[in-house]
Amino acid sequence: MKKLTFVAAAVLGLLSASAVMAQSSVTLYGIVDAAVTHTTKQVGGSRTGVDAGQLATSRWGMRGTEDLGGGLKANFALESTLINDTGAGGLGFGGNTTVAGNTVGNAAGSTTSLFDRQAIIGLSGGFGAITLGRQNILGVDSIGLADPLSLAQPAINPNVAFSALNSGAFYSSFGTNDGGAALRQNNSIRYATPVMSGFGGALMHGFGEQPGNASANTYSGVSGFFSDGKSGVALAYAKLKNRTDNSTLTLWGGGAKYAVTPALTLRATYAQNEVDTTNRKIAVIGAGVDFLVMPALTLTGAVYNTKNSGNVDGKANQYVGLAKYALSKRTNLYTIFTHAKAGSAAAKDTALGLITTVGNDSANRLSVGVLHVF
Repeated sequence: MKKLTFVAAAVLGLLSASAVMAQSSVTLYGIVDAAVTHTTKQVGGSRTGVDAGQLATSRWGMRGTEDLGGGLKANFALESTLINDTGAGGLGFGGNTTVAGNTVGNAAGSTTSLFDRQAIIGLSGGFGAITLGRQNILGVDSIGLADPLSLAQPAINPNVAFSALNSGAFYSSFGTNDGGAALRQNNSIRYATPVMSGFGGALMHGFGEQPGNASANTYSGVSGFFSDGKSGVALAYAKLKNRTDNSTLTLWGGGAKYAVTPALTLRATYAQNEVDTTNRKIAVIGAGVDFLVMPALTLTGAVYNTKNSGNVDGKANQYVGLAKYALSKRTNLYTIFTHAKAGSAAAKDTALGLITTVGNDSANRLSVGVLHVF
């Protein structure tokens, strides 16, 4: 009888462990994207090469969830940039530089984070979701909803560089990173509401963790959106603090997309950010159209207007054409042509063109590549 009891207990233990394991899951996922690119009028002449992440940033990550019962779940995500043209991973910033008349800190290149895109842990349920760690600022989700290129060409997309605060040369001295791009914030806590009838929102705060100055290096933001899956609108507002002089960078922006027909979608965005001590204001207007030629082929046209005012007057435009052909649900061939036209050949304008260089008020970029999602 004792032996039977022991065997029964062991079997029940195994079944219980199996049930727990069945309620947990971990997924390995990612994007691998590379293209042959040719860019004219660079320093020293034209440049041709293989570059990663032209349609979407290459990345790999792990995410997992555990069902805790009663609708409550524990969640985590760890995600890293993949620079697959060289095999490197992660991104970092450090040093100082001057761009478009602005003395700024932390230019790209000195430090690296393994999980530079996100590293979060949290709980979700009927109340929404709470996450802690390194995560996107709220403007990424809001502006990204309606970006004319769906955030394609992230390295030279004006909405990514300026509306979403990814340009380390301009923004990395603000917010929690103090040595990393402001697109993502370290040491942050975020609450996202449940989505009800298409409406949702989020609150987020990043702690600067500076002794004696609780506001230094902080990020605080709020956002809201509505989406029916095809059309939608979104708004975001945030303040980021500088550690050295306690100056404030204020960001607000929004966007909308409208599905005119199943084959035709219009997109528009507007965002601006301003530094209170220098009155530097950078504003980006974006507009675009997606046309589904056939189930596998989508054509996109986009235009961006970027202006710097307050401390320095500068401007630049980008005109972009994108063709994307789906070989399968997970693999796409694409080609992107970008023409950038700056207001002048001076740094105050060319820096806003992102592919334009000092001494040249225009530049072209052509990319032909392949993207695979796993």
